[in-house]
Amino acid sequence: MNNNLEKYNNVFIDLFDVRESELNTLKLKESVQWDSVGHIGLISTLEEVFDVSLDADDMFALTSYPEGIQILKKYQIDFE
Repeated sequence: MNNNLEKYNNVFIDLFDVRESELNTLKLKESVQWDSVGHIGLISTLEEVFDVSLDADDMFALTSYPEGIQILKKYQIDFE
């Protein structure tokens, strides 16, 4: 597994207390843990782990696990 993908997965697993098998279907507000407060924690943690500063549009667009990967790719984070 790609190291960045592993780090990305671990952010979601640790913050939202989900299993890896649940990640691909995880969406904002469809999980008790991923509410507005959880979203702020997610943004903050992703910025810290990947040493990026997400712009406001990307923060609002990050509404699912797969979408987050696409957004981070814009910041030259490699998931291949």
